[in-house]
Amino acid sequence: MSERAVFSKGDIVYREGSFEMSMYRIISGKIAVYASYGEENETLLVEQGEKTYFGQLELIEAIPRSATVVATEALTAEKIMGDEFGAYLSEHPEESMVLLYQLSARLRDIGDQLHEVYHTIDEYISEDAGVHDESFIGRLARIIRLGKGVGQR
Repeated sequence: MSERAVFSKGDIVYREGSFEMSMYRIISGKIAVYASYGEENETLLVEQGEKTYFGQLELIEAIPRSATVVATEALTAEKIMGDEFGAYLSEHPEESMVLLYQLSARLRDIGDQLHEVYHTIDEYISEDAGVHDESFIGRLARIIRLGKGVGQR
């Protein structure tokens, strides 16, 4: 039903834009998820460790990968193929709630980031354009980078 996938530190698990009907559950190790990996505007979106899933959104929606995943240390993962997803959940019903919890947490994080974007833009609009200090501009730049990643997850 599922197979073990083993990666060394620095290995790319999959690349943004690739198409693969599978998702992963980390057994041991850690990953980093990047938008625009290896490019000037590379953005670290999230880091994940044991017992977390990744790649499930692209599997569920049958769309190309929205980010690049890199092993940040030796990684062992359970690879679940799309045509076996339903059987996997039937054999591991407790994992349905784990998946839902993780997806809910991701949506909450995105909502928090959007709230920060809206608040920062509102603050910018409300203030005199010439009064912005470096911390504000730095915060705005960080939020813009995060905002680029929101649609990429």
